[in-house]
Amino acid sequence: MSSKFIDRLLVGLILFLIIANGLLIGRNWFPQKPPSPPKWWLEMMKNLQQKPFENDPPLGIEVDALKKFPGRRFVIVIDRCTECVLRTLKMWAEITKATGLPKMVIITRDPLKEAKTVLHRQKIEAEIVTDPQGSIAQKLNAFAPPRVYAFENGRLVCKQEILHLGQETLQEVKGR
Repeated sequence: MSSKFIDRLLVGLILFLIIANGLLIGRNWFPQKPPSPPKWWLEMMKNLQQKPFENDPPLGIEVDALKKFPGRRFVIVIDRCTECVLRTLKMWAEITKATGLPKMVIITRDPLKEAKTVLHRQKIEAEIVTDPQGSIAQKLNAFAPPRVYAFENGRLVCKQEILHLGQETLQEVKGR
């Protein structure tokens, strides 16, 4: 073979490899299922996540500050300032409107006027209960605020029992 032919063949082969490499970069030709953690790990994590819920109050307890709201109410306990969890409150306000959840009541440590101003500015419709000492949050074991509950005429009828809020929790709060 002539030297010219070999040179052209090598140039063609190099161009082919460059193009093929460019097309193949980032492609996963053999999709693999990501490894799942062992069952013992999943069980341990589940137990760790459920540990804080052990101190929860039983269903049926009454909170005097919530007796003034008739019917079923969706209660969010905030242990920090209202403005600190504004994004979460806006999300819950949208979920409340979209899914037909009962009216929202927010329990906060902020003064009433300050909390009303924050909610009004963001157009969030909710009743407000002030809890400056955090006694309601403590009674309800609101360890990871904002935590959600459902009350009917001041009596606890449903509480968030997992850290992640799923569809089941929303249905329970609705009362269905």
